[in-house]
Amino acid sequence: MPENVVQEIILLVAVVTLGLAVIALSITVLYPQFILSSEEQVANNLASQTTISVGPLLNNGNQASLVLEAYDPAETGNVTVLVFPEPSSFETSVGLVTPQGQPSFSVHLANGKLAEPVTLAKVYDLNGHLLIGSPIRAYTIPFNDPVTVIFSGFSKGDIAVVWVMYGQGDVFRIGYTFTGVPG
Repeated sequence: MPENVVQEIILLVAVVTLGLAVIALSITVLYPQFILSSEEQVANNLASQTTISVGPLLNNGNQASLVLEAYDPAETGNVTVLVFPEPSSFETSVGLVTPQGQPSFSVHLANGKLAEPVTLAKVYDLNGHLLIGSPIRAYTIPFNDPVTVIFSGFSKGDIAVVWVMYGQGDVFRIGYTFTGVPG
């Protein structure tokens, strides 16, 4: 085999290997980032159209309840909700607080049935910043239907922080609010 042919084969193998490395890099690094950006855009669009309505916090000792609704007349799908107690001193920075540990709550649909629980691995804000990086349980609820949330671990003077989230793979907080005991 002539030396020229061997050099061309080596060059061809190097080019193919380099091409495969670029493809592998694209698949492992760039594609997930593209998917995250795409899902972030969908979440931003939903956030601009969704209104969260939440009623007063009804306190019954160590247990509390509230009624909430994620309203978007253009949507018929589902969102995920997370509710956790925080001291009322956090009212001014409610968008910055995250749950400490696993909140103990359940969500009941308008028909009285328990909403479907889901475990979320990660939750991002609408700018792609990680809010929660460890598994946490939340509930899936339909858009435009009021639900009742019952939770424990409530102390006098606490507020209930409500997160509404959306996502198919990566989950984004599309809205948040809080409520307290009526004065």
